[in-house]
Amino acid sequence: MGVSRGHRLLSCALAAAACVTQTTRPRRAPAPAVAATPDRIDALVRQALTLDGAGDRGADSLYAQEALVVANARVRFAAPRFAGVGYGGRVTVAAATVTLAGRFAWAMVDYRWVNPAQNQAEAGRATFICEEKPGGWRIIHAHSSQVLPWER
Repeated sequence: MGVSRGHRLLSCALAAAACVTQTTRPRRAPAPAVAATPDRIDALVRQALTLDGAGDRGADSLYAQEALVVANARVRFAAPRFAGVGYGGRVTVAAATVTLAGRFAWAMVDYRWVNPAQNQAEAGRATFICEEKPGGWRIIHAHSSQVLPWER
């Protein structure tokens, strides 16, 4: 019994298709380290300002290794990182807004630093850019300036 030409062609086509077929499996997206919410980013930013105002080195853990912090047009590498903030005293946040966009978030903050012992007070405004990293959310950029007297 002979195999018809149509059957041979079909067999060859099926064999060729089997050689080039590739099984694909859907990839799972990596789970986010911590789900981003405006409240979480707000808490991160407030903690950074509070710890920095107290001169607490624990603030360092809130920043990515490559973070750039600028205050009054000068790069800052350690506390006090923010414009108008000195040693001692404390920082309070007057207003904050947070915007989320994928694995990035940015916050704009109005803050006040007060040192009653030295009778000093300064107002500042900062913008923070945060990025979701494998270990959680980190600050990758912060830029602050002192508020001008007529803007207070």
